[in-house]
Amino acid sequence: MKKANSKKHLFLILLFSFLAGDFFSQISANAGLGTLNGFGAKKTFFGFNLGLEYPKSNQTTIYGRIAYYIPRNNIDSTNGFVEAKDPFTTVPFSLARNYIVSTGYLTVEGGNRFYIINGYDNGFSIYGGSTILVCVNKIKRKFDVWKYSNNESDYEMNDKGTILNLGVGLQGGLKYTFPSIGTFFCDLSGNYLIVRQANNDMVGESDNYPFNSAMLFTFNLGFRKDFY
Repeated sequence: MKKANSKKHLFLILLFSFLAGDFFSQISANAGLGTLNGFGAKKTFFGFNLGLEYPKSNQTTIYGRIAYYIPRNNIDSTNGFVEAKDPFTTVPFSLARNYIVSTGYLTVEGGNRFYIINGYDNGFSIYGGSTILVCVNKIKRKFDVWKYSNNESDYEMNDKGTILNLGVGLQGGLKYTFPSIGTFFCDLSGNYLIVRQANNDMVGESDNYPFNSAMLFTFNLGFRKDFY
């Protein structure tokens, strides 16, 4: 019985090793720079990305990419109020205080790609496909200098939060593969955010994330190296 179990375990280990070896023997890694724009937003975010791509054939692949976009500040300050932690002992209960909103993005994108003309690993090709996007939108309030005689620590400073977004969309791009060197590519994705979940009331207010949009466009320029 023990010998049968040992053979079964050995078979499973060999099978997993074979499948993993086959997968990693064909995978490609890529890195690049990119921009992110929200529809209707006035600012462009700049960042960098890393990704993997796995060819199912010379015409179809699946890919994944993670990107970080550097936070940016809103130009105009917002008029707001801070409220006392203890409304019974602190007077006044609320005080006016201006702040500037800063926001940044971390995105994880994946999907499939279909290559035409020369395919995935030869020469010039055009590609396109569907995408799924998970986007973490970090929101931060930068308050102006405290100018009251009251103790600042007696008031709530709800100054940061996160919005988790889920989107779906389409992607199109171009690439050129140089034999024994690698592939240079550029692509454009558009994703519509179908789920948006804020983690607190501060970021749940629409005027606190002026750069966030229900439609996100990303442009990426990068280099891909194949390992097989």
